[in-house]
Amino acid sequence: MSNIRLLSDELINQIAAGEVVERPASVVKELVENSLDAGANKIDIEIQDGGRKLIRIVDNGGGMNREDAQLAFSRHATSKISSLTDLHKINTLGFRGEALPSIASVSKIEMVTKIKPDEIGTQIRIESGELLSVKDSPANQGTMFTVWDLFFSTPARRKFLKSQLTETRHIIDMVTNFALSFPEVTFNLKIDNRELIEVKSSETLPQRISSLLGVDVFKRLIQIPPEDSLIKISGYVARPELSKSSRTDIRFFVDKRSISNRSLLHALTSAYGDMLTKGRFPLAIIFLEVPADLVDVNVHPQKLEVRFQDERAAHDLLYRAVKKALDREFTAVVRQTMSATPSYEISHSSGLPLKEKTAQYHTSFEVNPSALTEILAASGGVSEQSRTESAVQPNFYQVFSTYIVTQAHEQLLIVDQHAAHERVLYEQILGSLQTDTLSSSQKLLFPETAELDPTQLNLLQFNLKPLEKLGFEIQPLGGRTVLISALPAIAKHGSVRFLKEVLQEFEEQQKRGKDQRTALASALACKAAVKAGDALSIPEMQSLLKNLLSLDTPQVCPHGRPTLIRIPIAELERRFGRS
Repeated sequence: MSNIRLLSDELINQIAAGEVVERPASVVKELVENSLDAGANKIDIEIQDGGRKLIRIVDNGGGMNREDAQLAFSRHATSKISSLTDLHKINTLGFRGEALPSIASVSKIEMVTKIKPDEIGTQIRIESGELLSVKDSPANQGTMFTVWDLFFSTPARRKFLKSQLTETRHIIDMVTNFALSFPEVTFNLKIDNRELIEVKSSETLPQRISSLLGVDVFKRLIQIPPEDSLIKISGYVARPELSKSSRTDIRFFVDKRSISNRSLLHALTSAYGDMLTKGRFPLAIIFLEVPADLVDVNVHPQKLEVRFQDERAAHDLLYRAVKKALDREFTAVVRQTMSATPSYEISHSSGLPLKEKTAQYHTSFEVNPSALTEILAASGGVSEQSRTESAVQPNFYQVFSTYIVTQAHEQLLIVDQHAAHERVLYEQILGSLQTDTLSSSQKLLFPETAELDPTQLNLLQFNLKPLEKLGFEIQPLGGRTVLISALPAIAKHGSVRFLKEVLQEFEEQQKRGKDQRTALASALACKAAVKAGDALSIPEMQSLLKNLLSLDTPQVCPHGRPTLIRIPIAELERRFGRS
């Protein structure tokens, strides 16, 4: 008896589904690509429970007649290619004919479609790959796909899905990519009965970017002007100060297809060079127009990667385009700064010495005049004479408005004021969350409205209760607008900016694998802590070190950076040749 056998169609579809349908966002991607290939200029997307419960895509594209509609669920049935020559010159987003049978094999799916000449549409229902019904149905021109209970027939696959928040974020990212690549198409994304994305086909690309990522982000983008070459490159890259801790905000589009490519990523980051610190990545939206015969899109099951005929040429073109844009921006900023440099006149009519007024930052620490003595005692103990002298003349200095320098027992301590304060606040905030204690808040005299981007609004919806425990008072007003009535007492600056910064940092912390509590505590601590450049008084520096050294783990901030460096006196003496 032979050990090799032909697989059943059902098993073949299940295997294909494992490659094509990785998560709910994969279903959204395949169905939206079908809509765009059908010529739709309006696409409505509805999601429930992160896509597990419901995914619905409605378009106004060309639609299908009954014969094509039934054939569409057959493996490798497609209207997009018909010969080997077509495979080497693909001008559509989809082409394999695998998506629909793969989705149908792991879900319950209904398709309602109609072409313009027909008076009645066609409805097809399939469950776990089995055809249930084909019948007439009232319909508008176009196609509507409704997918229920994704992976209900494969529980092992379903249990590997991430949290509702994570799966929803992947869907938002996917729809955002489509909306950026196709500004001529109207996209509406509704998640759990709330509109998160609503962009119109009348928008230009700059308007579309502002709608999706925020006006503040767009103002800090640098345009890459298109140049006439075989591979045309255009788009926007962000100024270095807008860098992120992950690559998720780097978006490459090749012939309107969202892709990932290591060579292009290397070119982009190399163009920034030393403008970015290690572990930081730019925000970028880059479009490449490549002749179809110079790029192969048939190299990845989900069509997420492409292969250029000349990888080196594409790499170098992108590097030069980004470098040129960054250099031009840098030159413009320098010229503007130099032309705006004010001249100062010093009056000598008074014999009094000039004194610069230093801004004071008031921390939430309780100031203790004897804190230095306690800190030195915690560091190993000192003589009674040293204690007395230190209490009279504390040896605390702030250098570069960033580091605190002081003397412990036979050691020089150099403290990063932001990292130290961040660690102290992190422990306080995490303790409040773990004990379910309400943190103090500050009411705003005039509540402010904030327009959030889709990702920020999604994060807010899933984390509103813990944010309220930390001192925020936020009320949804409809659409992507919220009303901010109160902030945590430790908040440093304006309500709208502070909330957006906390949400952005929270998202980055979650992407690093932190749970909700630690991610929230880390985000709030980072944005509320004193910053490099904030001037501190001696009592504030004393209090900060006292609080830091009272912690169980004072050595690092929540991001893993050191809070302080200790240099023994023996090392100083060795450096100065005194040993």
